Amino acid sequence: MPKIVDEQMREATRVRIIGVAASEFARLGFDQANINVIAEQAGIGKGTIYLYFENKRDLFLAMLKHIAQAQLAVIRTALAADGTVRQRLERLFRAFAHLSAEESDSFNVLMSALYGVNRSFQAEATKLLRDYVAVIALMLEQSQARGEIRCHQVEATALMVLSLTESYVLSARVLGHTEQDIARQAGDVADLILRGIGASEQ
Repeated sequence: MPKIVDEQMREATRVRIIGVAASEFARLGFDQANINVIAEQAGIGKGTIYLYFENKRDLFLAMLKHIAQAQLAVIRTALAADGTVRQRLERLFRAFAHLSAEESDSFNVLMSALYGVNRSFQAEATKLLRDYVAVIALMLEQSQARGEIRCHQVEATALMVLSLTESYVLSARVLGHTEQDIARQAGDVADLILRGIGASEQ
């Protein structure tokens, strides 16, 4: 029993470090972030952090994987099989709006690994991006099998859906729109995507 408690406490500390690291990396980028400052903000000794992560790079990679797993869980829930393709696209859009608002550090640090200041991790982030595309592609294949859409290039279309959703949400956040403002556009964005894909005549 104590061993289980110890493992739970260790994992809770690890997750706390990752959360603090996401905030620090989002604010300063990989090069400027200080692993000792991260340890201090996480409430552990400066040397203790090395019991969890070998170095700053190891911490950043662990953080990327943790963020991606959490976001993929949200995306999978949004794209669950129930509902029409339009409803599922709306849920995906609202999920991204929520992630960008409520998990802004995690959302921003992953985006920066793909497109911004943390691009030295682009190869690792790209692997995670492929997982996102695969989840959306599965939803498109299911919708096509139901006769809801006509989709000739499923992977390319999945990438388009992801790109449109991400870029819209990011741009709207830069313009100062709230999560609620962005979420209200979900239906319109879903309609635009479906017109681009080519929804089947019902």
